[in-house]
Amino acid sequence: MFGDTVGSLKMFWQQSGSQRDEWLLVQSHVTLQRVHQVILEASVGGEAGDIAIDDISLIHGPCPDSDLCDFEEGSCNWQQEASDDFDWIRKWGSTLNPNTGPESDHTTNAPTGHYYYLPSSMDDQAGQKALMSSPLYSEKGSCLQLWYHMYGKGMGTLNVYQQSLDGKEVLIFSQTGDQGRLWRFAQAELLPRIQPYRILVEGVKTGPTLEGDMAFDDVQLIDAQCPPHGFCDFERSFCSWSNLGARVDQRGWLLGAGATPNPNTGPTVDHTTNSSDHYIYVDSSVGEWGDMSYLVSDVFQPSSRGHCLTFWYHMYGSHIGTLNVYINDKMQDGGNEEGHLKWTKAGNSGDQWLQDSVSIKHEEAFWVM
Repeated sequence: MFGDTVGSLKMFWQQSGSQRDEWLLVQSHVTLQRVHQVILEASVGGEAGDIAIDDISLIHGPCPDSDLCDFEEGSCNWQQEASDDFDWIRKWGSTLNPNTGPESDHTTNAPTGHYYYLPSSMDDQAGQKALMSSPLYSEKGSCLQLWYHMYGKGMGTLNVYQQSLDGKEVLIFSQTGDQGRLWRFAQAELLPRIQPYRILVEGVKTGPTLEGDMAFDDVQLIDAQCPPHGFCDFERSFCSWSNLGARVDQRGWLLGAGATPNPNTGPTVDHTTNSSDHYIYVDSSVGEWGDMSYLVSDVFQPSSRGHCLTFWYHMYGSHIGTLNVYINDKMQDGGNEEGHLKWTKAGNSGDQWLQDSVSIKHEEAFWVM
């Protein structure tokens, strides 16, 4: 499923929009009570988006375990804790309260995708909690990654713990308050001395409110150290970066490899390996002049030393537009505004990768767009 106008593919599972210019594996566990046929449905999104399938198989028993839980097929053996005040709820689409909660999941970015959320109400009391625990892991994972959504003026606190077998907990991630309308990325190094262990996700309420729905999705264990904050070479994914979405911009950034599909423009190799590996780009063959494509980082905390953003860019072609870098800290307004322009480049720069950097000094938490 690759291209700027890819539609959707449905079976027991659904995926929408461009993924990567490569084959991706999907597994779905189903229990059938009678003879069934399997039907795959692909919907066309536009001329610049192809969908292909290959190598279908059906095996007896559950699907093999995965290091990623996207909650599309269920809870992935995560369990509600009995010692809390509320349960996390598996949900699709938008939450019921206005001005809070996600409109879709993070995995599929579609209304049919699933995530877990903690609803808010006027009956809530400050300090009330909802806890959910992962299966027990043994000698598995060095880095935990997940996506969370905390939009609303009455937002509480999201805590993530690593829990030992005897019940002792170590806080490895925490976020409090309104983080804007976007899904945000979080990662934490796991402590090797705590083996075996569970992951606990805790939502803590601030009190009575209808604007405090929080959610989490796409929990993954990685058998390597967490990458540096904000770093991405786009070889396998967008890392902690994400497209802003059709509600704000007109086109998305695509994960490409080798030459772009259009002649006389775009790179033929990536910068990282100088080969046919991956990079991200905007497809100029679709859309209209002036269409915007926003790529958003995760949130960076302020530092007295400031930050240096370094990147390589490729702008080749007779009708190249403009590349801008913005710094944004408008959490309370939803986080969709462009923010402060820090760098801009327009027009043809030749068939070459060029490097540039931006110095950032900020007194508030911020992200790059």
